[in-house]
Amino acid sequence: MAAERKEKVIRVLQILQTTDKKTPVNATQIVDKLENEYVIGKTDRRSIYRDVKTLQSCGYPIEQAKDKKQGWYIEKHAFDDWEIKVMMDAVQQARCVSAAETDKIRKKLLELTSKRGRSRFSHMMIPISRNVEVDTKFGEYIEIMLEAMFIHKKIQFQYTEINDNMEKVLRREGKVYILNLYMIYWSDNNYYLIGSHDNHDGLTNYRLDRVENLTISEENLIDAKEKIGQNPELYIQEYIEKSVNHFSGESIRIEVEYEPGQVTNAICRAVFSKMNSVTLTGWFMKYANMFKVIKPEKLRNELREQLKAAVRNYE
Repeated sequence: MAAERKEKVIRVLQILQTTDKKTPVNATQIVDKLENEYVIGKTDRRSIYRDVKTLQSCGYPIEQAKDKKQGWYIEKHAFDDWEIKVMMDAVQQARCVSAAETDKIRKKLLELTSKRGRSRFSHMMIPISRNVEVDTKFGEYIEIMLEAMFIHKKIQFQYTEINDNMEKVLRREGKVYILNLYMIYWSDNNYYLIGSHDNHDGLTNYRLDRVENLTISEENLIDAKEKIGQNPELYIQEYIEKSVNHFSGESIRIEVEYEPGQVTNAICRAVFSKMNSVTLTGWFMKYANMFKVIKPEKLRNELREQLKAAVRNYE
C-alpha cells in the first residue's frame, strides 16, 4: 500500500505539471486520469486534497484557482513560454546542430511547459531550419569539454584545415594538440575553444567544427591564473573581442569562377555563403590565381584594389 500511495502522489504531480493558470484541474479530473490513464485503481476523491497539500509542503508551486471548483494549477514552470520560444529559435538557427538533434531538443523544451503551452506551440508555424547535417559528435564533444573543465584536466584533439584542393584534411599530418581549456565560447553559429598550450604564453582558440578525435587528457589542467595572470576572466574577454569577435561579420552570398583543371573535379562556377570578415578577403587574395569573385560587387572591388596595390609594389 505504501508503494501504491507513493506512485499515486507522483502521478498527481505529473498531472499537475501539465496545468497552468488558465487550465487548472480539479480532484474529479485527477481521479479520472489516475484510474483511466495510469490505472492506479479505485481512488478516493478526498485523498487528492491530501496529496496536493503534501506536494505544496514539499515546495511545489501549486496554487488553487479563484473558482475552487476548477481545482489547482502549477503557478510557475521551469521556464515561461516566451523563454522556451527564444531557446527553440536559437537552436533552430544554430548551424552547428543537426536537424535531427534540433528536433530532439525542441521536444525536450516543450516538456518544460504546460499542456496548454505545448498546444500553443503546436499551432505555430516552424521556420525552415538552418540546420545542416553536421558531425553527430558535436554534442558528445561539448559533454567531454564540460567534464574536462569540471575535473581540471586538459583536452587533446586533432585539428582540420582545407587544403589547396578544397579538401578537409588533418592539420600538420594529424598532430595531437593538448590544450588547457578555459572557456567554450559561442559566436556567429560556431563554438570556439579558448585556452592555452603549456609551451606558449597567452591564449589561443580553435573552432569546434574543425576539431576531430577530442578526448580528455590524463594531464592536469594548469589554472588560468597561473598561465595568464590575475583576473583571467577579464583577460579572456579582451582576447575574445580582439581575436574571435573581430573576425566575425554578416553572412554574404558569394559567386566565384575558376577554370577546370586547376582544382580536381572543379566546376566553372560556384555559389555559396560565407561570413564576411577580414579573413575572407585574405583567403581570396591567397588564391587569387585560382578563383575569380563575380559577386558581390563590393567584395570584388575590394579584391581588385588590393591586387592593384600588390602589383604597384613590384613596378
